[in-house]
Amino acid sequence: MSDMNPYQQPQSDVANAAPASANEFTIIAPRKISVGDAMGWIGKGHGMLSGHWGVVLGALVVTVLITSALQIIPLLGAIAQILLTPLLYAGIVKIFHRIDTENRSDFSDLFAGFSDRTSPLIMTAVAQFVVLLVAGVVLGGLFFLLGRDGSTAAIVVLGLLATVAMFVFMFLFYFAVPLIFLGQKGVVDAMKLSLDACLKNIIPFIVYTLVISLILVVAAIPLLLGWLFVMPILAGAYYVSFKQLFVE
Repeated sequence: MSDMNPYQQPQSDVANAAPASANEFTIIAPRKISVGDAMGWIGKGHGMLSGHWGVVLGALVVTVLITSALQIIPLLGAIAQILLTPLLYAGIVKIFHRIDTENRSDFSDLFAGFSDRTSPLIMTAVAQFVVLLVAGVVLGGLFFLLGRDGSTAAIVVLGLLATVAMFVFMFLFYFAVPLIFLGQKGVVDAMKLSLDACLKNIIPFIVYTLVISLILVVAAIPLLLGWLFVMPILAGAYYVSFKQLFVE
């Protein structure tokens, strides 16, 4: 005889399944994009802000104030700034994730990184410091060896090496925070995926970087007040770029 209770309400597998993390995306190998796609990030980032300007701007201002205040504290402040910055950036990403998925914004999301994926986010900051330290030692040694004669060729070579090192560092960590926080990736995997995405789309990224650099320069002219308008848009563009490149 069956043990099924005829009066029991049916339960679906969906109801019994464990809920997925609210912060989780399915990450794929980075897509190849065009320069036009990269330029489109700015407009789409602006479009995400409708009805959410206050929350996003407030979160960005608080982030700047916290990181700036930490610089006042000798030594420990600098260490705290390095470790806390990825946590705050994860909070900005979380704000846009909620806008994207729920069409609402919550200022408290700025501190989501302090309770979710905290350890790998802090390890990202440690990895940044280690990479900078190694690059500094290597480049410093090369400057000492090649720069002693002061020749033009040596200076050009050292300048090119420093530029390449700067771009590699930026590419390694550019998407690390959202890949760790939203994509649930480990630090090393996030760095590899970020580098792969940037190298695969190096021309669109160079053009995009030049364009936003020009925008930031122009926006800075009226006592930096233009940044209050531009920075929320660029933060939204960053979230859009992450989704277009990595999210299934």
